[in-house]
Amino acid sequence: MIHIYYLANVRLPTEKAHGLTIVKSCDAFARAGAAVTLVIPRRKTHIQTDIFETYGVGKTFSVCTVPTIDWLYTHGQTASWLASLIFAYGVFFLLLFLPKKGSVIYTREISLLPLHIVGMPAILESHHVFAKRTLYFALARAAQGIVVISQALKRTFVRIGFRENTIIVEPSGVDLATFSIATPRAEARAMLALPIETPVIVYTGNFTTMGADKGIHDILHAMQRVKHALFVAAGGSTTDIKHYQAEAEALGVAAQVRFVGFMPQSLLAQYQCAADILLMPFPDMPHYRNNMSPVKMFEYMASGRPIIATDLPTIREVLNEENAVLIPPGDSDALACTVHTLLNDPTLGERLAQRAKKDVSRYEWSERSRRILDFIQDRS
Repeated sequence: MIHIYYLANVRLPTEKAHGLTIVKSCDAFARAGAAVTLVIPRRKTHIQTDIFETYGVGKTFSVCTVPTIDWLYTHGQTASWLASLIFAYGVFFLLLFLPKKGSVIYTREISLLPLHIVGMPAILESHHVFAKRTLYFALARAAQGIVVISQALKRTFVRIGFRENTIIVEPSGVDLATFSIATPRAEARAMLALPIETPVIVYTGNFTTMGADKGIHDILHAMQRVKHALFVAAGGSTTDIKHYQAEAEALGVAAQVRFVGFMPQSLLAQYQCAADILLMPFPDMPHYRNNMSPVKMFEYMASGRPIIATDLPTIREVLNEENAVLIPPGDSDALACTVHTLLNDPTLGERLAQRAKKDVSRYEWSERSRRILDFIQDRS
């Protein structure tokens, strides 16, 4: 049996999407037959539930916490680097005395790849390439194999000189048991205290990535032309909610907008069931254009509700005119017009939604992890 040591220098649980993908991956690897240990720093979190309850997974894998100096992570870049170094030092000694045969290091963090010197092969899961590209790719060469989340990322590695057979493309995944549910729209709205007759359009997940807007700005502007609907944003940090609430008030649409904050996956799925339309209008920025594979995209697809997304290369790897409506990025007028079109043509929305629900099956976490495990075993 292969034993995966998933190294993640992050605070868990967290309201950010990377926490979900890390935990779901660990659970799926374990269910696919691997022994899995998630290794994380010992850090405080405001989320009261544990990792397993927060992300709705069974105790299929073990969690090992490594001592660190928590406050360093929030005291500037230099302090954060020091905290990361302390974490890596602790992980080094943890791995040094563990059995090496059949063991693999798996990480999303380029700085932890050198830990393969303990005698375990390392697999890198790359979600984006950092600004210091020369250092990034130099460290990446220590990996036995690389998992990337988009074809664009793979092309970047190949252009640098990495062999194609050392790279596998696996976009983010979805838990179909959680999101492919059949709660009737009216029932979900009653449960969530949402209006039954008013059209409801929904966005779920974080509002920003690395400080960059993920489309809430354009949605709020579009709401100036969608007067008869309610926009519900499920997710976002307290800081982001305050920022966008102020923007909604400045635009005169605050009465049409409801921010409901971070919530567990099961409740997020109910908000999607309550929706007439699900929104994903990412701006045209390098990260969104070339690197991302948004978890919400697959959760939306599983929900059975029509999706409006912006037409970016990373989105086109999964969505198309058969399973969603794609609009130009940064065009709030096009967004508002498309919302009106779908609300006025429920047959079109149903056709798109059902095709998306059919297409999402290959992105289930268990299928994704099985393919990655096969890739790891081929590389070991």
